[in-house]
Amino acid sequence: MAATGGPAHDVIVAQATAPGQSAMAVVRASGERAGEVLRRVDARMPAGATVRGVRVGEIAIAAGSLPCVVASMPAPGSYTGEDAFELMVPGHPEVVRLVIEALCAVPGVRRAGPGEFTLRAFESGRLTLEQAEGVAATIAARTDAELRAAAWMRAGGVGARVAAVNEAAGDLLALVEAGIDFTDQEDVVAIDRATLCAGLRAACDALQALVDGSVPLERLESAPMVVLTGPPNAGKSALFNALLGRSRAVVADVAGTTRDALVEPWHVSTPGGVVELLLVDLPGEMRGAEGLDALGQHMRELALRRACITLHCAPDAHDAVPTLPNALRVRTKCDEAPSVAHGSIATSARTGRGLAELAHAVANLALGLGATPSGEGLALASRHRGLLGEAIAHLRAALDAASTDTGRVVAHPELVAAALHGALESLGGIAGRLAPDDILGRIFGRFCVGK
Repeated sequence: MAATGGPAHDVIVAQATAPGQSAMAVVRASGERAGEVLRRVDARMPAGATVRGVRVGEIAIAAGSLPCVVASMPAPGSYTGEDAFELMVPGHPEVVRLVIEALCAVPGVRRAGPGEFTLRAFESGRLTLEQAEGVAATIAARTDAELRAAAWMRAGGVGARVAAVNEAAGDLLALVEAGIDFTDQEDVVAIDRATLCAGLRAACDALQALVDGSVPLERLESAPMVVLTGPPNAGKSALFNALLGRSRAVVADVAGTTRDALVEPWHVSTPGGVVELLLVDLPGEMRGAEGLDALGQHMRELALRRACITLHCAPDAHDAVPTLPNALRVRTKCDEAPSVAHGSIATSARTGRGLAELAHAVANLALGLGATPSGEGLALASRHRGLLGEAIAHLRAALDAASTDTGRVVAHPELVAAALHGALESLGGIAGRLAPDDILGRIFGRFCVGK
């Protein structure tokens, strides 16, 4: 399997915290012989069996003895379901390297492959495949919406939603196959055709509602970028702070105060839920800029290229708006001069006028560009959407087979049973009960080492 790095009975070791310099780092180990490995490298290991707890240890590394904190987790009460331990050591990369080398010097110990800790948790029944995918999605999340979707996956949300359909389909299959067994007895009907068709329709409708009420997880991968642009000293930074509801950018009457692109999450409430955006305060356009100002102008150009929505800010009602995609014209400092040009949104960072109107306009524009309100609930990974689609297709095939005749008896029970078997296999693939090795390899191969 692609995700593993060697025999399943080996003790695997990896850094569990992010690589690089830090105050502390965690080195994780897991395997049937983890307790024995710890006894061989820890000079302070108590005599007797490994017990759950946290204590002070002393690991022998090439540079000498290293004091550390040891957390012991005997099976089955560990993440992987195996005997496991973690060493909390100074976070210098060289120290971490020496600790891992000392552990790998023990026979039967090797470095873990990508996702191998979580793979072992899945194989030991500690996690379903959906929950394991939720771990990977959490690690890769870049937005709050992705984190919420990943948490739902870690909790087994999709599996819980399809559990009732899975159970109902299993009951229907049992009754259909019982009817096949008693085909020679005319007075025995395990399930009549009308009841079977009603159950199949209900199962199809439930799964279709789940798909229709969800969004692809891939759509949550990046929040739309909304940039504030306009001439220097146009009130962009003051508007930036007002929209965020806190002071993030420095505000001054001196032109050119903002020299860098400031990026902050901006959550806008809509009737369908909260839309997550990235609000960006850009430096004003400066001709012939040098030094730090030139660098600021470079960052400004990069942000404008990536922008999904641009808010052209200007206190002058007749200021020309450059041609930009999905641009809104914003009249800033309207409390100082009341006139407003047609097609612009009047705002005042000082009084709050027009802020709600501007947020509403931006949210509507973002929704039109494909942004998803978090209130819509669940997000489905492409694999889950594919499996649900397969299950729906199988259930519809079973319904077609059951609907071919009129009357009480199902005319083609073998076809119905075969289609129901296919639906159950697809639904079982969500939790990983029937997932083939190549699917597992692709899923766990995306993990980072140490997870």
